[in-house]
Amino acid sequence: MLRLLRCYPLHEPYFLFYCKLIGIFYFLGIYGGLLHAQTPVLIKDINTQPDPSSPSNTLSSDPRFLVSHKGAVYFLAKQNDNTLGLWKSNGKATGTLKIKDLPGTAHGLTSVGNFLYFTADDLNTGHEIWISDGTPSGTLLLKDIASGFVGSMPESYTEVNGTLYFVATNDTHGSELWKSDGTAAGTVMVKDILSGSTGSNPQSLFNFNGTLYFVANDGTNGYELWKSDGTAGGTVMLKDIQTGSGSSIPQYFTNINGTLYFKADNGANGYELWKSDGTAGGTVMVKDIASGAAHSMPQFLTNVNGTLYFAANDGQTGLELWKSNGTANGTVLVADIQSGTKGSEPRYLKAIGSTVYFSATNGITGQELWKSDGTSAGTIMVKNIRPGDESSSSLPLLLSEIKGALYFTATDGTTNHEWWRSGGTENLTTPLPEIRMGNASSAIGNVVSIADTLYFTADNGTQGTELWKLAACLPLNMIASDTTLCSPGAISLPGFVSNYNSFNNHVWRQGSWDGPIVSNPTSVTLTSSKTDFFLVAQLGSTCASSARITIRTIAYPDYVGSVVVMLEGPYRKGFGVMSNQLNQQGLLPGQSPVSPFGQPTSAKQPYSGAPWFYNGNESVDSYGTNVTDWVLVSLRTNRDDPKTTVFRAAATIETNGSVSNIKGCPSKLENFTNYYVAVEHRNHVGIVSATPTLFINNHFFYDFTITQSYIPAGTPGIGQKYLDNRYMMYVGDIQKNQVGDVNAGDIVLWQQQNGQFSRYSTADMNLDGAVNALDNIMWLTNNGLFTGAKF
Repeated sequence: MLRLLRCYPLHEPYFLFYCKLIGIFYFLGIYGGLLHAQTPVLIKDINTQPDPSSPSNTLSSDPRFLVSHKGAVYFLAKQNDNTLGLWKSNGKATGTLKIKDLPGTAHGLTSVGNFLYFTADDLNTGHEIWISDGTPSGTLLLKDIASGFVGSMPESYTEVNGTLYFVATNDTHGSELWKSDGTAAGTVMVKDILSGSTGSNPQSLFNFNGTLYFVANDGTNGYELWKSDGTAGGTVMLKDIQTGSGSSIPQYFTNINGTLYFKADNGANGYELWKSDGTAGGTVMVKDIASGAAHSMPQFLTNVNGTLYFAANDGQTGLELWKSNGTANGTVLVADIQSGTKGSEPRYLKAIGSTVYFSATNGITGQELWKSDGTSAGTIMVKNIRPGDESSSSLPLLLSEIKGALYFTATDGTTNHEWWRSGGTENLTTPLPEIRMGNASSAIGNVVSIADTLYFTADNGTQGTELWKLAACLPLNMIASDTTLCSPGAISLPGFVSNYNSFNNHVWRQGSWDGPIVSNPTSVTLTSSKTDFFLVAQLGSTCASSARITIRTIAYPDYVGSVVVMLEGPYRKGFGVMSNQLNQQGLLPGQSPVSPFGQPTSAKQPYSGAPWFYNGNESVDSYGTNVTDWVLVSLRTNRDDPKTTVFRAAATIETNGSVSNIKGCPSKLENFTNYYVAVEHRNHVGIVSATPTLFINNHFFYDFTITQSYIPAGTPGIGQKYLDNRYMMYVGDIQKNQVGDVNAGDIVLWQQQNGQFSRYSTADMNLDGAVNALDNIMWLTNNGLFTGAKF
């Protein structure tokens, strides 16, 4: 017995498919590609009134005129059968709210700055311009332009530099160009282009480089190209393209790199491709594609990464895909998809990066999804969604983009027009779950894109036409997609994903998307110098995301660099060196105290706790006699921002200031790259190099004793102390803050530790093994000092 198995992709690139087979659910793993899977989501059933013809269903709220405004979607809808209202939504049911009921019909929602403009009708004023600030009280009639119950019928709302331009009609001037600044007094006619009650009938309003362009008829020259700066004097015909009373009727205005492209008829060459730089002399025909008086009828003009693509008919190949760089020679046929004069009829061009997607027919398969990279060889059918002859078309519509992937509606012959998604290949072109099961139409429409979410209207067959969305899945936030480690042994893969716990059903694979599953991702032993791992994780029940990480391993180097730095606390004035009393008394980390009253410190470097939280395992089995203490050294790419740190290591500092044994994993360091060096100490004010040092041959070096450290401009901050012809770090910063300073908080810690001896104490500022008045004197000397450098 044959059973129908229908699968819906839940995520990628290792697609999991949700399959239905006679009420049983399956999950199938099929290799796919880099996409984010979604399921269409009903945001809210606004009209919950029962449908009289089918009481188990509800009526439609019929949302229309969706527009993006201040980060939300605004629209018109009916909460009941009769009353139309202005609504807004943030994509959630609780955030889908009615702003105000309107007195009658409405249309033309347009966002300009903080206000929403639209046309609404009431019994007293007729169709007039309204305005809304998103509140009930702020949603009102802006101006009654034409008194009476018919109204001025405003339309063609277009924003230019924060001003709303539109077309309105009154008995005195007819249909003319108007503008508004959002006030009644500022809502005025721009110019009476054609005197009398007929009007110039402006149309095709377009914002081109901050100037309004449109088509109008002045009664003498026919419908020609005009422009306006918002003043009567600045509202002029740009060019009489078809001289005399005939009309060139420019259409399909498209801005590409500051040039205006459009279709027009000069009366001699038919409708051809034109361009304008905003001057009469610069308004010219690009090319007579269909030579003579024949029309090439350019349409679907689209900017594809700075190149104009369009459909045109040269009279020989039929309506096919063309492109232009603005010159006659550079205006060429991209591909003759359907040979002969019939043409492939490219439609609905959509640019994603440097690829243009469109609907076309090759004469064999009907209207299907195609793409082009601008070459004939690169113009190919993406997928034959509805197999069959030329009459079997999937009719791709509503081509849209979410995060580099194409979304469109199509029919495969089994389902009606539903959402599909494409990554540009046949295998990556798949249907999304149906909104309305079966071959009845879900009537998807009114699509608007807001911040990686497609809002639209659709009918699922039970709740009528309502507001829906199609949102990108939450991405897996990789800490690094390509990282290098120094032979770390076992590693934890989840640690490379900052939002790992937001997902469930994690599946890690090694080598490829369909490689072997990693059985224990929290403990993975790397056995080669480069390993690729692939993760698919599910978010909720309908959406999942994927990520890839490459982990490289390198040998742990003997050392990475060295610095020279002096500490004021143990510095011996006049001798040019620091003391090594902690070392002599056996008080450094890992040493055994000489005094029977001494307290040992664990062997690990001393910067694992607050505020450093450095997790390095540096330690010393046997200290050389000339070691003074430990410092923490780091490299950063921005001297003002510790978040740009790419390397940290703890190392011992010798009495002459040499820190020569800086070890660590330089996985984020690049040779022949400059980095700023930062040095921190337990009770000294941290420093950052004033100039960067070059990381070369896998090593770096910086001498802080011969040059002042970084002091941010415009601050009274300090760098280093200058003594005995050398620079050294100021002592006294015990209680660490983001910005190093010496203040009362430090003396509080000194008071708590005062009297301690034979210990590795933070308040031991001169590093002599005891906390006493000598340390207090050092604090008093430097109290109030601070540095603008951040740590």
